[in-house]
Amino acid sequence: MSFIYPRTISVTRPNTDLAAGYAPNYSGVEPTDETPIATGLQASIQLKKGLGRPDPNVPADAAQKSLWTVLIPAGSAQLGLIQTNDIITDDLGVRYQVTGPYWNSLGYALLVERLEP
Repeated sequence: MSFIYPRTISVTRPNTDLAAGYAPNYSGVEPTDETPIATGLQASIQLKKGLGRPDPNVPADAAQKSLWTVLIPAGSAQLGLIQTNDIITDDLGVRYQVTGPYWNSLGYALLVERLEP
């Protein structure tokens, strides 16, 4: 942990297909159906913007949709480790779904959506 990266996160990958469309038994993203990818990563979590309430109102939807940026230094996670739809869980237990994993010279700058209020 450091001044610039004061948070700790873990990354998991859902074992189910999260593609858009009709799924007769869709129940949202469940922690019990995820594979651990990485734990103990240093991070900075910053609010990007709120988006309002989602329309379908399925179990994994947040009460108020919001986008966040999760910054991870290059020394903590290598290029290609984190993918779209991966789940980030922070040190407070808040869960986010990765919508845009972006790598730059400083490391990851992930665009994520908060899953739970």
